[in-house]
Amino acid sequence: MTRTWTVLFTVLAAAVFVLVEIWAAREETDTAAADTGTSTTTAGPSVPEMVTASGPVDLSALRIAPDRHGRDYRREAFGPGWAPAVGPGCDVRDAVLARDLTATTVARGCDVTAGTLQDPYSGQTVTGSSRQIDIDHVVPLALAHRTGAHAWTDQQREVFANDPDNLRATTAAVNRAKSDHGPEHWMPQVDACAYAHDFARVATRYQLTVTAARASALQQACT
Repeated sequence: MTRTWTVLFTVLAAAVFVLVEIWAAREETDTAAADTGTSTTTAGPSVPEMVTASGPVDLSALRIAPDRHGRDYRREAFGPGWAPAVGPGCDVRDAVLARDLTATTVARGCDVTAGTLQDPYSGQTVTGSSRQIDIDHVVPLALAHRTGAHAWTDQQREVFANDPDNLRATTAAVNRAKSDHGPEHWMPQVDACAYAHDFARVATRYQLTVTAARASALQQACT
């Protein structure tokens, strides 16, 4: 387990380095609007693509087990909020918005205030303030707690909560409908197979368990 978390910390450190380069490039290319203190990008930012896949979902490394510790979940155990990502005023939420939105408006060099989202879960296109956009955890924090995270350290839980590979920008309505449900209770309206791959990959990386019903739902999403 120690070696696994060492690898995870290394991967996240590399991701932060890439995000620094992204924001540096944005600083060079954005045109400042002096009267508002904002800048606008007319095309989508050049950011790392989300990792996803198609075809049968690989569940071979996942352990089948019932969920546990459902009543002692605390959001605070996964950290106080979004972790810093690039510099003052920049956090993981901004980094995910920069990755997932196009035509973004940015304030103070790193605060994504608006843009256009092609919702990965509903297919809906949303343009406007970033306040109407939520950041969803593919594997919800409460579900992670029930499937193994209850035994992690606070630092390990905070790493999980801020892992960009487990984060997707989506509309607030979709995110709240999804809540802390697993794939056996909730699937996106579009690209369910891609979502199943994302869920299985994250669960495998963090050695989370899945129920038999959850495993079945993940497999059926790509049939």
